[in-house]
Amino acid sequence: MSTLLSLSKEGSSGDHEGLTLKETRITPIRRSGRRKLFVITGIAGAIVVVLALALGLGLGLGLKKTSNMSYVTTNSSFLLDQNFVVTNTTTTRYYEFVISEATGSPDGFERTMLVVNNQFPGPLVEVNSGDELVVNVFNQLPNGTTIHWHGQLQNGTNYMDGTNGITQCPIPPGMNFTYRFTINPSQYGTFWYHAHASTQYTDGIYGPLVIHSPSEPIFGQYDRDVLVILSDWYDVMSSGLLTQYLSSAGIDGSNYGGVNPGAEPPPDSGLINGKMNGSSFDLEPNLSYRLRIINMGTLTEFMFSVDSHVLSVVEADGISIEPVNVHRVPIHVAQRYSVILTTNQTAGSYNVRGEMQSSCYKLSNPNLNTMVLATMTYGASPTTPNTQDWSDAIPALCLDLNSTMIVPQIAMDPPNSTDVVQIFMSFQQTTQSGGTQTLAFMNSTSWLSDTTNPTLLQMSKAGIQTTFDSNQLVVVNDNITVFDLILNNYDDASHPFHLHGHVFWILGEGDGSYTSGVSQLNTTNPPRRDTLTLPGYGWVAIRFITDNPGLWAFHCHIGWHMAAGLLMQFADLPSQIQQLQIPSYLSDQCAQQGGGVVAN
Repeated sequence: MSTLLSLSKEGSSGDHEGLTLKETRITPIRRSGRRKLFVITGIAGAIVVVLALALGLGLGLGLKKTSNMSYVTTNSSFLLDQNFVVTNTTTTRYYEFVISEATGSPDGFERTMLVVNNQFPGPLVEVNSGDELVVNVFNQLPNGTTIHWHGQLQNGTNYMDGTNGITQCPIPPGMNFTYRFTINPSQYGTFWYHAHASTQYTDGIYGPLVIHSPSEPIFGQYDRDVLVILSDWYDVMSSGLLTQYLSSAGIDGSNYGGVNPGAEPPPDSGLINGKMNGSSFDLEPNLSYRLRIINMGTLTEFMFSVDSHVLSVVEADGISIEPVNVHRVPIHVAQRYSVILTTNQTAGSYNVRGEMQSSCYKLSNPNLNTMVLATMTYGASPTTPNTQDWSDAIPALCLDLNSTMIVPQIAMDPPNSTDVVQIFMSFQQTTQSGGTQTLAFMNSTSWLSDTTNPTLLQMSKAGIQTTFDSNQLVVVNDNITVFDLILNNYDDASHPFHLHGHVFWILGEGDGSYTSGVSQLNTTNPPRRDTLTLPGYGWVAIRFITDNPGLWAFHCHIGWHMAAGLLMQFADLPSQIQQLQIPSYLSDQCAQQGGGVVAN
């Protein structure tokens, strides 16, 4: 029988144990409700404004097109190629990515962006299960970067996970890094890739990854594939916003006096397939379309719907589920759903809606239009739709997807737990040599990436390492363990948490803190995912198996929160980590880190 434990660390101020199991309690900071952004007045306000402008200029917050930057190309079609051959015969798929700055205006406001191959969103990566994927990434940014392959298990290739400070150092400016790994034969569905260095992906470094397989339960049951990429968007570079966010004053001074620690910058707009307005889906009548919905945002949960069309949900985070018909699909940051939509209504144009759930914001933006619209047309020439949202058309019958509806189509009960770890996440104001900052904590640790000596390289040396720097919370276990991870939220907002290298079972969730023996856990074919939603002031319990050698991040996928330290790691089977064939160019690039290194 497992014992409910929380992680803490003992030792000198410079070293922390990787896994000392001990009860830990944290006094949470309860943040005030949402506040409007306000104009700073007085001398202190003027200083903050000047500093913010200076930081913005120094960090390249260019808002006008410059002669040495190209203009971003927005992908014109998000229909997948019908000629792609879905087969069990594997091959090698080769891509080249050039990461660079460019000028673009996804919401009509021109600014500097960070992009892949001058495209936004980035190019589609399309493979079959079992294929070898090779992506040569050339970094033309002034700072280091990495690319993470979200949801990929990386069995035996943890060093290709693309996590800054954990599995690799940032790719230095002017250099390249080749990601080479085999898609797990058991994986299929909808995934994505994104930068995993500081808040870079907020500025545009992301794109879709689709894995096909004849073994996928829904294979052959629909006519066409369509990508639907939802994201929030800011009109300035994220680096300047991050500096404000981590400061004692907060965004635009919203945390003066410590009244609102950790209040995130609200976005300026929302996008569907890289556009605030004008995205269109030109379909054919009387066909079934698989809409692969991906939330590639930084902060915002969306509510997705298509006017007058029922959506049959068939996939969640790469796991096929029993089809369930709904009108609207809530989707948090980094999550994915596939829905089947049939074009069997009256010919014409319909609104495709991505409603931003702004109630989750701590600060409000009065200029933000939370209803992001695209147009779906079939059987007629495109026109401006005059159709109604489901919640307006038939509010009493409007049905939203909820967690109880997610039932994996291939049933799999989790094995019995052999160990339990309890984590308390919180935001706290800290005083350091540089002044007061608002940081995020997992138990008593606020993560900071080690951009010159990632934890994977530390663990790959002789001997099993259990001691790490004080800003690293690492659970080390050299046996295959079935972990129950209990995550408690001392914050009032929901948080999307992602576990690298694993698919986990979601056993339960609830309000308040988890109570062993009282809170009911579901162990009969519970939902399986790689990204969960932790409710505000609540808890969630997941179960996973530590059978994949490597250092695996578990972190909040809200970009501001991860950069503030909301990340911990699991070191699976360190004795096998030392047998991994880590390419020499990975450690070579760590030795070449210089002024272009990015934090977190």
